[in-house]
Amino acid sequence: MGVFVSTHALSGVLIGHAMRRHPVSAFASGVASHLVLDSMPHWGCDTKVPGGQERFLRAARIDGVLGLAVMATAAGCVDRPVRSATVAAMVGAVLLDIDKPVGHFFGFYPFPQVVKRSHAWAQNESPDGLQKEFGYGIALAVADAVVTATTRTRGTGSEATGTAV
Repeated sequence: MGVFVSTHALSGVLIGHAMRRHPVSAFASGVASHLVLDSMPHWGCDTKVPGGQERFLRAARIDGVLGLAVMATAAGCVDRPVRSATVAAMVGAVLLDIDKPVGHFFGFYPFPQVVKRSHAWAQNESPDGLQKEFGYGIALAVADAVVTATTRTRGTGSEATGTAV
């Protein structure tokens, strides 16, 4: 399955804060972060065993909705000067997993084969990696909340950066 898309989106929030003035670089860093997260031990579902495909689809539906909620919430919570970079980083961070819904609904792989090979090479999945997966998500959510709250209370929004709102 790969790291949960919600976890990838959460990593994009930190990237967006770090690269607030560089949305294009934030997008590229989001894509790179996807491969880094996928290389960490995480949950994977063997879709070739009986019931495996159904288990994967159930997890993917829940995670897809949660990922969209994370992205919408984060975009609404970050200060305006950080928003473009944050959205770009989140989109980049989840982009490589668009292959799953595209394949499921439309029956084709949307990226060149080199991307497929690189993405598959980065995977470090195991059926018992669910606790690690939740741990990554919780740690990133806490870090996102702290960074977002801290930057809002410090006034590092438009008045501190000199950008127009």
